[in-house]
Amino acid sequence: MAQLPVSVCFWNYDRTMPMADGRVAIEGCDATFHIRRPEDAFHRAFYHAEYDITELSFSRFMARYSEDNVAYDVIPVFPSRAFRHGALFVRTDRGIETPEDLKGKTLGLLDFEMTAALVARGMLTDDHNIAPRDISWVVGAVEDNGGHIPQGASKSTAAGVEINLAPEGRSLNALLADGQIDGIVGLYEPSCMMGGAPVKRLFPDWRSTEQDYFRRTGIFPIMHTVAIRKTLLAENPWIARAVYKAFCDAKDIAIAELQVPQASKVTLPWVVAEYAATAEIMNGDVWPYGFAANRTVIEAMIRWSQNDGLLARALTADELFAPELLET
Repeated sequence: MAQLPVSVCFWNYDRTMPMADGRVAIEGCDATFHIRRPEDAFHRAFYHAEYDITELSFSRFMARYSEDNVAYDVIPVFPSRAFRHGALFVRTDRGIETPEDLKGKTLGLLDFEMTAALVARGMLTDDHNIAPRDISWVVGAVEDNGGHIPQGASKSTAAGVEINLAPEGRSLNALLADGQIDGIVGLYEPSCMMGGAPVKRLFPDWRSTEQDYFRRTGIFPIMHTVAIRKTLLAENPWIARAVYKAFCDAKDIAIAELQVPQASKVTLPWVVAEYAATAEIMNGDVWPYGFAANRTVIEAMIRWSQNDGLLARALTADELFAPELLET
């Protein structure tokens, strides 16, 4: 039987690279792999549908799906996940000591629609009763070296949500350093904080805070998912399960390698103990794939997207994913 040629794009995660390096195959497929940074992969997918199988922003996928404006269906594989309590940075001279103190403040972010910002806002709403309209938002490049600001970055249909663009030529880091905004939602520590500006993390012990959040909610936020071109899936419905299995097998290899005590592949002295401690907190599965194990977080993220005015219509968890894999 001839192998189906497919192009596959993802970033070089430990849980995906066993596919790219040949240790794991997609059954029935002759796959060509493209290793690209997530933001590059997203742009190529959403605006050009360049690859047959690709990593996608989960928040942006939900928004485009609700508009019937996406060339892909997704499967319950999540190559990037992250808690985002640690992504909130605030000035120390604005009286912000608790999350509730963010009401009436101004926060900067790269993109109102990006999944990291969605997750941070969802946590603030659920745990601290802070609605998106309670904060003024400024969208812009985080650092002076710029960065692509996605189309739709300043869009929300939620009542009362204020989103402004940063002044031209001014990064969020510069605005934060000068005190023109009160904080940022950022994936990295802002450079002004490292340079001595009066900036701190909103949650100083963010690791413990995130672990407690998981214990209470069972939510391990999804950042990115895996998508298959709709036309390819329609013509070859078997491919959904083949791709799902390959990603699961690749992840199993990565997790097994974390637990090797001799000749560790990871540059971290206590990685085996770290894995064991994390597995205990997360009920044995530190990175779950599959629909059933992720229904709680998927439904929460749909709700957050609706509350934030990012969806053109209401969505359900079941409709988002390829029906061939709803029983996983």
